[in-house]
Amino acid sequence: MEETLLQLGISWPKLLAQTLNFAIVLFVLQRYAYRPILRLLEERRERIAESLRKAEEIDRLLAEAEAKRKAIVMEANQRASQIIEEAQRAAEVQGQRYLDRALQESEQILAKARELAAREREQTLAEVRRQVVRLVVELTSRVSGKVLTQEDHRRLQEETLAELERN
Repeated sequence: MEETLLQLGISWPKLLAQTLNFAIVLFVLQRYAYRPILRLLEERRERIAESLRKAEEIDRLLAEAEAKRKAIVMEANQRASQIIEEAQRAAEVQGQRYLDRALQESEQILAKARELAAREREQTLAEVRRQVVRLVVELTSRVSGKVLTQEDHRRLQEETLAELERN
């Protein structure tokens, strides 16, 4: 076997020295390179996990904020609709008040106009009566050809007014 090893170019002292060198290099790499790299990888894995937890927390907070925003918008829309309805009702009430007031004023104006027309009619009728009485007295005095006394004037006026009132 020693000869086979020699033919392969392997010598025991070199093999032992190389094995010892390999063990030293392995120990040094293990201690100063592999462990720090593993520690860095573990730290990085923890940071990534923490980042994922934070991202999930941010997503959850965003979802909550979005839900709150939607609730606020919905509430604002409902409140706006309510305010619009109240304004419409108030406008209807106010419009009805104005309409009622306008109707009252128009009725008052019509009543005043009727009253004024009645007064003017009465005044006109009184004026017509006076004119008719004056004309009757004047015609009677011309037709009869005599001068009428105060008593005749009064009697003709009363008769004429009585006749006018009957018609």
